[in-house]
Amino acid sequence: MKILVVDDDCDQRHIRTLLLLRAGFEASEAGDATGAKAIATTEHPHAAVIDLRLPTVEDGIALIRDLKSLDPAMRLIVLTGANIHVLDARPERTLVDQLLVKPAPTADLIDALRGGVQDDPAVRPADVTGQTAH
Repeated sequence: MKILVVDDDCDQRHIRTLLLLRAGFEASEAGDATGAKAIATTEHPHAAVIDLRLPTVEDGIALIRDLKSLDPAMRLIVLTGANIHVLDARPERTLVDQLLVKPAPTADLIDALRGGVQDDPAVRPADVTGQTAH
């Protein structure tokens, strides 16, 4: 399963990416919305983990719209230290599959990512478990 990690904090981004790779996911990373859109266009990830502040909340909200317009089936997980309630009254909230507040346990992030693909026929079981089926 391909995951796009988007965070303007390079340390947070690298740590999340390494943890996802270790859990068996394929992972790419971007430090801003422009890079995220470029990767999404070429690599077609199944899901994106997005910090809401890139560096502003408006940048993160715009990225949510842009990623969903590129691929309506892409699962979007917002993992942020920003006030997640800023999305409550916004139409973009309906585009987000899960909201997690930093510092969210890695297990919660992995559960959020895997939860959306169990019934998706486009994703093989090996992609979900991170193991190759024999």
